[in-house]
Amino acid sequence: MNPEAHSARERMERVVYTASGVGAIVFGALLASGPSGFIQQRTQLTPWFWSASLTFAVLVPMSLILVTRVSVAAARIVARTAVIGFVASQLLWVPAMTVPTLADSGDPWLQGINALPSTLAVVAWRTRWAWSVPLMQGPIVAIVQIQASSSPALDAVLNGLGATLFCSILAGTAKAVVRAADLQDDAAERARAQASIDARRRTRERELGRIDAIVHDDIMSVLVTASRPDAPPTLAVQAKRALDAVTEIASPERDAPTDYTPSEVVALLRATASEVVPELDLDYELRGGASVPGAAVAGLAEALAEALRNATRHAGEGATIRATAAVDDDAVVVTVEDDGRGFDPQTVPPARLGIRVSIEDRMSAVPGGAASIASRPGSGTWVTLMWTRP
Repeated sequence: MNPEAHSARERMERVVYTASGVGAIVFGALLASGPSGFIQQRTQLTPWFWSASLTFAVLVPMSLILVTRVSVAAARIVARTAVIGFVASQLLWVPAMTVPTLADSGDPWLQGINALPSTLAVVAWRTRWAWSVPLMQGPIVAIVQIQASSSPALDAVLNGLGATLFCSILAGTAKAVVRAADLQDDAAERARAQASIDARRRTRERELGRIDAIVHDDIMSVLVTASRPDAPPTLAVQAKRALDAVTEIASPERDAPTDYTPSEVVALLRATASEVVPELDLDYELRGGASVPGAAVAGLAEALAEALRNATRHAGEGATIRATAAVDDDAVVVTVEDDGRGFDPQTVPPARLGIRVSIEDRMSAVPGGAASIASRPGSGTWVTLMWTRP
């Protein structure tokens, strides 16, 4: 799974932004010529405004085709920039004109592409205020056309109503698609949380059954035997076996289930990451269905938590932290990376137990476990945690 596409929401945003970039190319071609085209209206507008309006209305949205391939977050910023620039261009249209009215009864070319920024607005912002962009197209289109064109006022009003309706329909469709992706993400998150709850419940049931068996078979047997006048010589051996069983129950390793399904592994790792860095959404990939030993999962979770804590403490302000997990039939690989200040691993003092003990030693103590840490000053840090099936 691509790290940037770890949610249905972001995958759908990528689709919308890419389609908007293609739409900008199509609209740009359609609006190039004619009395209401930006080529003919170039001489009727101040040069700086003509260039700026063309940039925000066509060129910036076109760039989404490439920017989306790099990062959805960056595409979101580009989309917001396009929307803000487009609305500002609409409001500045009349002051930027160099003629009283557009030639040949032409209309402002910007109003032919207003559906594009309206759609981008409701996708790039998760607020109700984003709807102000498609809704304001009616009055803006009508007022600007009345002042800039020689066409009848009634035509301007009708064009304004049509713009509001058309922009709202497209924006509403895009918003509905993204909302459906949000619901899919919510359902997936609830499923992962439920898997984690079920795993803990099954662990509790197994432990209760084990405790009942020990109490019945070992402890009660020792007590009954000790109560007899002629206690056998084997009583000491029985008592030691019962004591060993009780000690095993009290061991911290018994807190982990015997094994985890791949979905339960992901649920635990995601929960661990969220506890340390609440805003972090761990990306994951599942292949296969073989279970993973509880000791391995516990080691991975503890080392992951320490790696994230180190990143938040030492990466520096403004650093981006990312975490991924891949689970298949043969191995589990967890990575934590940041683009922070980095460090030289050879100069880490022994007192830095977070790296040496909580990460490296913790993973090496797990059969099949290993950890590697790579970093360079100024180039961030990469931590890889791996469990390989023995």
